[in-house]
Amino acid sequence: MIINIKYFGLLADITKKKEEQMVLDESNFSVAFLKSKMESAYQELQNTNYSVAVNQAMVGMDTNIKDQDVIAFLPPFAGG
Repeated sequence: MIINIKYFGLLADITKKKEEQMVLDESNFSVAFLKSKMESAYQELQNTNYSVAVNQAMVGMDTNIKDQDVIAFLPPFAGG
């Protein structure tokens, strides 16, 4: 399975990447599994609040990720 991950704001600073492509052996996994995997790779993410979007839609941690999905790690938004 191949997925594309994009990082924005502070998360791009932490990972030192704006995006990366990952090839995973797993064929069925959730956003929670990916989040755990990424927090192991980039430990500073563990102490950071962020949201996850899949294919430009905000999703919950139980959402399944499919081949060729685009995953965005988004920092907290401020608005007014």
